[in-house]
Amino acid sequence: MSSINKKFRFNFKIDLSKKDKIKGLKLPNYPSPKLAYIVGVLAGDGNIFVRKEKNDYRVKCVGDPKHEKLFYDKVLKKLIHQLFNIIIDNKMQDSSKTYGFYIYSKALVTYLNQIGGLPIGKKYSKLRIPKWVVKSGLISQFIRGLADTDFCLTYKKGNYPCIVGSSKSKEFFQEVSVELKKLGFTFYEVYDSKQYDSRFKKGYSIISRIEINGRKNYSLWMEKVGFSNPRILKKINAVARNYD
Repeated sequence: MSSINKKFRFNFKIDLSKKDKIKGLKLPNYPSPKLAYIVGVLAGDGNIFVRKEKNDYRVKCVGDPKHEKLFYDKVLKKLIHQLFNIIIDNKMQDSSKTYGFYIYSKALVTYLNQIGGLPIGKKYSKLRIPKWVVKSGLISQFIRGLADTDFCLTYKKGNYPCIVGSSKSKEFFQEVSVELKKLGFTFYEVYDSKQYDSRFKKGYSIISRIEINGRKNYSLWMEKVGFSNPRILKKINAVARNYD
């Protein structure tokens, strides 16, 4: 990853609470590949919760406990510490249905809302790519963070790669689609599609989907975007060994 971009300084004034100061919380003043990546991760797995009347400000980020523990423990824990100088406590959440962390901090919630572009509450209708990500030339790192949480890599007929991403946010995924095309990708895309699932009250959910097929696209992805999630890297290495 490249260095911090000091040509573009964030303009914000956020006061740290006593608890934030005790934690050692720091808020980055400049765009960086690591910040763009973590903002992409939070666009996928993150949420902000605010209850002003109870002075309750929380950042939540969770994934599938069966597949994402290594990602949260080996990648995100280190990155959160490097970016914000705090140590997260990853553990089972949501009645042991998910795995990840909560961070209680009004300052961090404000920062991730104003700078990171993460909406407060239900995010899907308001989720967008932050403008500084594109202006600073950090869209690849943002998409990598999003892909490590909301995309999967499969192989058809043994070793034919297919990178698939889905989201409940049509407008957000349309923005992602535009940026992927700028990077040179060609792919299948569909918006507002019904995905049938008995777990939902209506029996289905409405999602948008991007499907990037083929070895040419895959090579371009590994060159310009890549993955950091151990789950995906393990699959890549396994297929590579089988076809050496």
